[in-house]
Amino acid sequence: MKIEAFKKLPDSEFEVMRAIWNAPVPSTAPILMNMIKDTKDWRAPTLISFLGRLEDRGFIRSEKNGKEREYYPLIDEKSYMTQFTKLLLDQYYGGSLKNFLEILSGEESLSSAQYDEILEWLQSHEF
Repeated sequence: MKIEAFKKLPDSEFEVMRAIWNAPVPSTAPILMNMIKDTKDWRAPTLISFLGRLEDRGFIRSEKNGKEREYYPLIDEKSYMTQFTKLLLDQYYGGSLKNFLEILSGEESLSSAQYDEILEWLQSHEF
């Protein structure tokens, strides 16, 4: 999936994708249903509807195997999150990581541990 074609998933579809990323490949609706049952009160038709939408959008593909339909991710979690973060930075912060961090630090929402984690990451990378 190319960045220019990237669209943010609605929250419910993102939850299904997160389950797919954490499930064995291929996965089935019963496996996914079992994975999300503690956080979502969905019935099987709801999940299957979300799976159909994800397939229509090009995030997953499915194959019929006997009585079950198997689902395969077409984008990995890291790629999705990278594209989502770039979209977020561009759309809300003018592509500026500095502007994003200023918002976080201005509201004192960064803990000391988070600040140290960012600083450690910056120091460990060459730019």
